[in-house]
Amino acid sequence: MDSLRRIRVLLCKTSLDGHWRGLAVVAAALRDAGMEVIYGGILRPEQAVNIAIQEDVDVIGLSIGGGYGVIEQLMQKLSEKQLKPLMVAGGTIPPPDVPLLEKMGIHKVFSPGSKLNSIVDYIKENIQSR
Repeated sequence: MDSLRRIRVLLCKTSLDGHWRGLAVVAAALRDAGMEVIYGGILRPEQAVNIAIQEDVDVIGLSIGGGYGVIEQLMQKLSEKQLKPLMVAGGTIPPPDVPLLEKMGIHKVFSPGSKLNSIVDYIKENIQSR
């Protein structure tokens, strides 16, 4: 990645679960850390992929609040377009489901209560190594 270009992050939700505060707090932390944040709200997989292409994002951050079928669809559509952004997720995700999400292609799952600096650091470290 070009060292002068700011990290570009698309943040979106996979379902209409009513929880928005965590995503807003993470968006502010990433912005405060110097990243460009594109807040997508609730997006269907094809919408998220189109925005990822249009905005040339490095990272897609998902607020997961429900079934994982949407995640599978998103990962398939990213693969079809040969896009390989860093994929991070958060939300109230049962610990036994984390390996399933990682198998789908989510690089890191942040549980409720994760420190904001750990999210920022993870993204910075893993984007620089790509």
